[in-house]
Amino acid sequence: MNKPSLLSLLIAASFSSQAFADSVVVYDESSLQDAFQQASYNPDIDEIIFKRNSHISLSAPAIYSGEQSITLIGRGSTIDGSAAGSFVLDADLTAITEDATLIFETAAEVKIKNLKVINSATRGIVVNVPSDASGDDISVNLDRVTISNSALFGLHVDDNADAFDDGTSGSMLGIELKLTRCTFEYNGTGAIDFDGVRVDERSLGDIYAFISNTTIDNNGGDGIELDEAGDGNVEVYMNRVSLNDNGFYNEEDLDDGFDIDEADDGDIQAHLTNLVVNNNMDEGLDFDEAGNGDIEAKFKRITALNNNDEAIKLDEEDAGDIEAKLTRVNVEQSGDDGIQFTELGEGKIETVLKSVRALDNNKYGIKIEQWVVEDEAEHAEEAGSLTLKRVELAGNGNGDEVKTNNIEMD
Repeated sequence: MNKPSLLSLLIAASFSSQAFADSVVVYDESSLQDAFQQASYNPDIDEIIFKRNSHISLSAPAIYSGEQSITLIGRGSTIDGSAAGSFVLDADLTAITEDATLIFETAAEVKIKNLKVINSATRGIVVNVPSDASGDDISVNLDRVTISNSALFGLHVDDNADAFDDGTSGSMLGIELKLTRCTFEYNGTGAIDFDGVRVDERSLGDIYAFISNTTIDNNGGDGIELDEAGDGNVEVYMNRVSLNDNGFYNEEDLDDGFDIDEADDGDIQAHLTNLVVNNNMDEGLDFDEAGNGDIEAKFKRITALNNNDEAIKLDEEDAGDIEAKLTRVNVEQSGDDGIQFTELGEGKIETVLKSVRALDNNKYGIKIEQWVVEDEAEHAEEAGSLTLKRVELAGNGNGDEVKTNNIEMD
């Protein structure tokens, strides 16, 4: 008796899975486009399964627009988007496009496992949040996903209703992002201001990000940017992540390893452990909070070497505090200050630095300042606090004393 071929098994599995109406199997462009279309119109299909180690070249973006949660099980497959989509440049050399290799037009959960998306002509993977979305927060969950060599964003989760990234209009939902064992490299090399990973959250809603065992290196814009405008918080947890060699594309406006921008009312809470943040062309870690809200930063076992501007920078503007605890942090050879915390407006800084080394930075090793109005003649608010335990400063260009303003040191 002849054994069935692999192709016949796949076809049989495809028909079988469609009969059960919960998954489809893909192995080439036609089957992938068909699977995305079927899932968009059949709410019972919640899985798209790839033939193991497939290599699929797309000639057009694959678009999912269903309302049900969808899971892509890649099984080691690769999608090449070099011929899928296009963009044009405006007068400022920024890109204008609605294209990507994989596009999810949905408020449902998106899960992707064990898949590579390479050589995207525009963006790699995009989740566009409908402006009228309601219900639970948007959930994007990637495990063992590689996105590399995208001309624009590698991964873009977009809750901004404005095509030009202005204003605060968007859905009422927040965004939950989970990245485990992922790689984002060599994205953002086709136009100005495109990152390895970008999350845009607008209107009401928070950004919650959990990122572990992930590489975010060699991207033309920021390695990762979390951008929240409107009422809402940014809460991020990172463990065992590399953020190296990012931000090189635009020589006139270089970018960071990890950038958080939180505008309007809301807090930044960042808990980072076991990070390597080296050789980024602007800041290594650059967190900015404007409007009413605080920054809470807990950093442990961070190495940040040879970043072109500050290695670690926290800026809080308007009403709000900075509460930061750094443990076993090493910053060296920064082009500006090694560690710089600034609170401008009503608020105070409370900082503990324990087992911290700041060596050979171009300006100060550590600079902590708070002002109601910058360069005010007299302090208009209660002093902040700085506790130092086993802190080493050496070889810094502006001397090896901690630079402070309205801060009491212990």
